Amino acid sequence: MADPVPLYAPYARAAAMVTRDGIVEKTKNILRVEKVGTGTYKVITAETVDVTDAALQVTADSRANWGTEVYAHSLGPHVVQVLTGKNGTEAAQPFHIAVL
Repeated sequence: MADPVPLYAPYARAAAMVTRDGIVEKTKNILRVEKVGTGTYKVITAETVDVTDAALQVTADSRANWGTEVYAHSLGPHVVQVLTGKNGTEAAQPFHIAVL
């Protein structure tokens, strides 16, 4: 797998475009994404980006199934958990994340 392409996001401290398999396609200050379960992802940021009190914005990618829900919350200073699914049921879906 090729390295991810740099992501132009001048106002975000970190950002990424992630496939439903957890592969990072484009990135800015995101070190890696781990798919830890169906619709559950751990996003690891660079040491310079503390997500503890950051505004987290996640959206479903345009390739996601219609009606996809996406949620995010901090698990620690450099880890964000992203959950994707529909109607309360986990489902692997592509997403975008921005740490503001």
